[in-house]
Amino acid sequence: MPGAEAPSEPMNAATGGARPRVTVVIPSYNGERLLPGCLDALARQEYRSFRTVVVDNGSTDNSPGLLAARYPSVLVIQMGRNAGFAAAVNAGIRRAETEFVSLLNNDTAADPGWLGALVGALDAHPAFAFCASKMVDFYDPRIIDSAGNCLASNGRSVPRAFLEEDRGRYDKYAEVFGACAGAALYRRSLFDRTGLFDERFVSYKEDVDLDFRAQLADLRCLYVPSAVCRHIGGATSGRRKSDLAVRLGTRNGIALFVKNMPAALLFRTVPRLLLDLAFQLAHQTLGGGQAVPLLRGLLGGAAMVPHALRERKRIQRRATPDLPRLRRLLRRGTRRSNAIAPGAAGAGDEPRAERGDADRARTAQVVQTGPAAKDSSSGIRPRGR
Repeated sequence: MPGAEAPSEPMNAATGGARPRVTVVIPSYNGERLLPGCLDALARQEYRSFRTVVVDNGSTDNSPGLLAARYPSVLVIQMGRNAGFAAAVNAGIRRAETEFVSLLNNDTAADPGWLGALVGALDAHPAFAFCASKMVDFYDPRIIDSAGNCLASNGRSVPRAFLEEDRGRYDKYAEVFGACAGAALYRRSLFDRTGLFDERFVSYKEDVDLDFRAQLADLRCLYVPSAVCRHIGGATSGRRKSDLAVRLGTRNGIALFVKNMPAALLFRTVPRLLLDLAFQLAHQTLGGGQAVPLLRGLLGGAAMVPHALRERKRIQRRATPDLPRLRRLLRRGTRRSNAIAPGAAGAGDEPRAERGDADRARTAQVVQTGPAAKDSSSGIRPRGR
């Protein structure tokens, strides 16, 4: 039965019986090989006031048996089918009754100080409603996977610092557009203002859509450099961006733009969006090799417009954005996007920083033997795929 919960203690063992402040929600699809690394890292957290919820997206491996045998204190929500990332995390968020909600991919391993750094940051900075982690490559933590989400004025979203070598440039707190939902912390009250993740997106850019709605509600995001989390899926060397990512990323990028871009910014941003889509199409047609999934994404985006317009009416009616701050964040995102041309690493193709053969082999083994890519781990695989 979708959304059914396995028996579990009302409190996580990590809290020592006290009511926790944080619910850590981990969406998972066929994560039997990945969950132990993720959950064992959580067990080593220095900050203890949390409970863990795993949302199983209809796994066909032994994930449920593993969780029951080795992690009995973890609350398990069974979706009963592969409903996608957005639906899975929404089920976990609905179950949370704590002050904070953390979202964590199952192909991650959080450093012992990770959760404490995020909670401490929101405690110390009440003006912020959510936090982004420093996500680094699982096998080479010198390479950054994400230091927060960026959004450009043309609607293109890119991870801040994606595949850059960590040389200390991102060691300071910073206000960012939003947080990668693979390792983030939110005040539970944020979702009362923004709503939950849009389940029509299924996967890809659903976190950027939520980031945008948070900005429109004047809810700010803080990047926390001491909240370090290793991530398998984001920086796999030598892998092209999948056709699935191109299709859903294009479709959802159009939808989040239509839903969220304030009317005051449309005059400047719509032409940039159209120009960027035309540029991407030309690039893929002339040699990028992914013109077909891009076209399918464009058609899917057009089909999503009626839904996006309905959502836009509701969102914009309630929006109270700080427009100068939003413009400033979009300018930063535009500079970041312009630095990543199609065919470069940040556009999803070849990484700028190469790793050793052994590291590449280990990553390939994990990807082949256990779902680690975004569309097949963490419950993010779309319905019917």
